[in-house]
Parts: sequence; structure tokens; C-alpha cells
Amino acid sequence: MQFWKRFKAVAAWLHLWLGLAIGLVIVIVSVSGCVLVFEDELFDFFHRDLIEVKQTGPPKAVSELMAIAQQTLGKSKPITDIKVNEDGRSYVFSASKVNKRKDITLSYFSQFKYRDDVYVNPYNGKVLGVIDVRYEFFNVTEQLHRQLLLVKPVGSVVIGCCVLIFLVMLVTGFILWLPKNLKQFKKSISIKWAAKWKRVNYDLHNSLGFFVLPIAIVIAITGLTWSFKWWEKGIYQMLGSKKPVVLVRKAPPVNTADTTGNHLDMVLTMLRHKLEGNYRVIGLNLPEKGEHTMMAFVYLKTRTDGWRNMSYYYFDSRTGKLFDQLEHAKKPLGLKWRNSNKDIHTGRIYGLPTQLLAMFAALVCASLPITGFMIWWGKRKKAKKQDQLNGSFKPLVL
Repeated sequence: MQFWKRFKAVAAWLHLWLGLAIGLVIVIVSVSGCVLVFEDELFDFFHRDLIEVKQTGPPKAVSELMAIAQQTLGKSKPITDIKVNEDGRSYVFSASKVNKRKDITLSYFSQFKYRDDVYVNPYNGKVLGVIDVRYEFFNVTEQLHRQLLLVKPVGSVVIGCCVLIFLVMLVTGFILWLPKNLKQFKKSISIKWAAKWKRVNYDLHNSLGFFVLPIAIVIAITGLTWSFKWWEKGIYQMLGSKKPVVLVRKAPPVNTADTTGNHLDMVLTMLRHKLEGNYRVIGLNLPEKGEHTMMAFVYLKTRTDGWRNMSYYYFDSRTGKLFDQLEHAKKPLGLKWRNSNKDIHTGRIYGLPTQLLAMFAALVCASLPITGFMIWWGKRKKAKKQDQLNGSFKPLVL
């Protein structure tokens, strides 16, 4: 019993001071996380003029659409990525370039020389708009969430350390919450709304913290994947993979390049035929100068298991031929998890029900440092007032 009291005292000390140290960061990360849970839905809603298009026939050749997008951006911003969406949605042509190291400061915004997305109607070739992704609201929110708008090597480590500490706080909070018996358990998960605000605040901190504990742990564990490579590697190993799967493929040597057709159009035609229309997005990473591998990643509409259904296809840009592939069914468990990690983190993995759970958990996580601070501040004021009363008391001398 004495050991348990000392153990809880240590847990209480850690819970308090660690919470005071990282409380503001946890509030920022949690509030921004609430927004990002419905990022795709909100982006589509506010940018309907860029996303939604009326299907008026077969789409134009992607090479023709790319030429239109490239003309919009200019020759100084070569297109690096293409996103071919399902019918009724625009295509997105992206151009990005990282700044030279000497031009990069502590700010996230200094990392890219440019990062533009061009939205094109695939049926008539009309440019619907251009977004500078560096300053787009949801991207800025994501960078605030992931790295506090700092340069990635600094910001992601700061966030990662704070989330690790937050995991310790969740564990110590659970230890402090543990009731002695069933009667106390019922009290510890209820909120006395009719009580004074201090008691309500205390109940909110305890009971809501208990209810979101497992979800908060999952969110923290999946979030750390973007901050620490050793954490990501550790999860891979737990799932049976010695190390993360290398997704880069090098095109085999060829004797002569095929110059009889447009290989970009050939690749997309081949993929569409292979997928039979069962895709939400086909992403194409165009090869850099001197490289010949064109990687396509595909998000399928249907699911064969509980993971995000994503497959990889590798084409030789000189011939347009498929030389390698890694389809979802043949991926190792570790890669299935890694491809689904963001969906697990945001609750998107099983649609609206899990998204709502994730948003609720993020809101509670945002409230915990605030309610915890108010508990500490109230006790501090009470202790200070008690000290003043004790100090002002003078015994009567007869």
C-alpha cells in the first residue's frame, strides 16, 4: 500500500509538470486535428468550383490536359505529379520544387520555391483554377498540426517529443484515475452538472479523459509515425516486416526507346483497362530528369479487407510498359498498415462513425490541458490563501 501511494505521488508529479510543459502544444495539435478529420469533405465543399465537373463525354487525353496545365504554370514550373480522379471530378496537375538549403529558414514556408496545383476539367480542357498549396488553408493547418509551421526536421521532432510526453500523461492520468472500488468507479465516470463549476471542471477532466483514453492512444501512436523513423520501423517489425518497404523501383535497361506514341496516355489507358473503372484516384509520379520510372499509385473504390485498398504500378517512361507492380492483396502487413496509417489517425478508416469518434477524441484531448490547468490553478490559489490565513494568525498572549 505504501508503495502504491508513492507510485501515485510520482505519477501525479509527472502528470502535473509534463502537462504544464506541453499543454499549449497539445491544444494546438488537437484543435487542428479536429479540422483535419474532415479535411477532404471540407475542401471539396469550399472548392466545389474546382472539384466538381459535369461529365459531357469521354475525357480528353491526359497528355493534352497536361499541356494545358503546363501552359498555365509556365515553363519555369514543370509538372511533377498528376492526380486522375474518378468520373465527375477534375484532374489535378502539380508542380513543386524544394528550395536550396541556404534559402531554408526555420519557417515551413521557406521549404518550397513553389508548390502549385492546377485543376483542369478533363472533358473540355478548361482550367478551373490554380492553388498555391504552400498557403492553402488546409495545408497550413496540416503543417501546423505536424510541425508547428516550422521546418520539418525541427517541427516534426518537437511535435513528436510532445506527443511522446502526452502518451506518458495518458498513462499517468489513468493511474491517478483508478478507483478503489465499484462505488468509486461509478462516481469517477459521471459528471455532477449541478455542482459548482470547479467540481464540474474536475469531473470533465477525469471522466472524459477516461472515455477517450483508448482512442487518444491510437491517435498518438499513429501520429508518431511521421515524427520518428525508429517508431515507424518498430511498428513494421511488430507487424512482421524487418524494415519499411522500399517503394522506389528502377526501370530496367532497354536497347531502344519507343517513340511511336505518347507513353503517358498509354500508361493511363492500360491502368483504366486493368482497373475496369474501380478506382477513386490514380496518382502518377512523373520521372525526374535522368530517371525513367513512372510510378502510379491507385486508390480503389472497393475494399477486400479492413485496410485502405492501395496498389502500386511501375512503368518505363521510355516504352510505356509495366515492369513491376505491388498490388494490395500481395502487400506485407506492415505496408498495409503504413498505407492506412493516416486513415486510422484521422478516423477515416471506417467512414463517418470513426471520423466522429476521432473528432470527439481530439476535442477532448484539446480540453484536457485546459481543464487540468484550471484544476491546478484552483488548488494553487486555495493553498496560497490558506498560507496567508496561517501567516496572519497571531496567538493571543495572556
